[in-house]
Amino acid sequence: MIVILKIILCSSLLITFYYLFLQKEKMYQFNRFYLIFSLIFSYTVPFISIETELPKQANRAQTVLEATQQILDLTPKQENVNWMNLVWIIYAIVTLFFLIKIIISIVKIKNLKGEKIIYQNHNVVLTKENLSPFSFWKTIYLGRNYLINNKIDSRIFLHEKSHLEQRHSIDLLFIEILKIFTWFNPAIYFYKKAIVTNHEFLADEFVLKNDFNVKDYQNLILDEIISSQNYNLTHTFNFNNTKKRFIMMSTKKSKLTNVKKVISIPILIAAFGLFVQKTYANNIEHAIKATQNKFSEPERKSTAESIGENIRQIKTIPTEEAITEKLPLKTNAEEKVLDTIRPKSNQNVNTTPETSQNRNTNISENDNTILPQFPGGMNELRTKISKTFDGGKINASKNKEMYRANISYTVTENGTVADIKVSGDNELFNNETLLSFKRANENITWKPAEKNGKPIPYTLRIPLTMSFQ
Repeated sequence: MIVILKIILCSSLLITFYYLFLQKEKMYQFNRFYLIFSLIFSYTVPFISIETELPKQANRAQTVLEATQQILDLTPKQENVNWMNLVWIIYAIVTLFFLIKIIISIVKIKNLKGEKIIYQNHNVVLTKENLSPFSFWKTIYLGRNYLINNKIDSRIFLHEKSHLEQRHSIDLLFIEILKIFTWFNPAIYFYKKAIVTNHEFLADEFVLKNDFNVKDYQNLILDEIISSQNYNLTHTFNFNNTKKRFIMMSTKKSKLTNVKKVISIPILIAAFGLFVQKTYANNIEHAIKATQNKFSEPERKSTAESIGENIRQIKTIPTEEAITEKLPLKTNAEEKVLDTIRPKSNQNVNTTPETSQNRNTNISENDNTILPQFPGGMNELRTKISKTFDGGKINASKNKEMYRANISYTVTENGTVADIKVSGDNELFNNETLLSFKRANENITWKPAEKNGKPIPYTLRIPLTMSFQ
């Protein structure tokens, strides 16, 4: 969702810059390049990730992600509308509509019947109906009435010829394909309008470079406006944005043209800095990785030896009473499920933190429940959290050297993470913990928990500790 928002914001920023500073300048080739490049730029930058160092802080913060704790989800299942599925259905319907629309447009053009001729080394289709001249791909289409004495008006032919030689149809197909799959981006419609208008400026410029009278050419265009024939994906000679075309025909090149070209470069650089993904590498990440490695050793050393003198962590997993205190029993059925995970009176409770690997592959013998699994394992989840955790936002108190938070979350039957809650004694620490956890689960689908072979919702908890030196 964040990536989509970045694409919309980035493309909107760049097209706004075009309309404000570049559109009225007589530099059509540069504008064509800018429009296409800024579109590609907007749709790729949010997916680029760069690693940067956090600024050094007065207090060195170190965080430890402890062993994941499991909490059986005893929430009664309810028949709720899955809004995400509904959104995907709406997206698919609208996307299919635009796809069908573009296919119909192409089929209509290809089905136009007429005499195919080669005119000045270009493919021309002469239709029986009085069709206003337009071009698509490598062919010019026009009514037979435009061929007089086996000649086509030079101005009309040059106009359409310029569209073919400059391959403007590729630009239109590109923008249409983007519109099919990202129709929800309002900027895409402004890009299409700007690209088509700039194509007409280029074609008009090509004609007038051949020493044709500007007023006569403008009168020719006005005569053609009467025609109502219009096809999508094409460049029609009687393009309806006549006023802008006439203005640009008589506009002289501005002295600021080169300056505006140069200004567009820092604008792109600024957009890159704003919308690129940033990952942070610092001591926090290294401390967490070191802790994970120690947890995965067969014969784990003591906590002080494994993670250093400046890192503290709680080594025991809460007993059954501590785990379930936030999930009050409401039904006999729930009490039965709890009995399956409560240790018997003659058994010892294991107070040693288990590794994420052992936790995720654990299968309860009593209820045949397989726990949820993060792609790559829980160590991968911890690593992703550490990369995005910004310790610089935490102001360490002089009277407190350690902060602790518990991340509680539910992995649904669909493998999505829901009901994320963070509890702790420091609001800044809690907020950054929540943000880091959400970033780590962005565009991620868990393997849901299973009971008797069927996916079920399951609640887990990860304690997070930060100590200051």
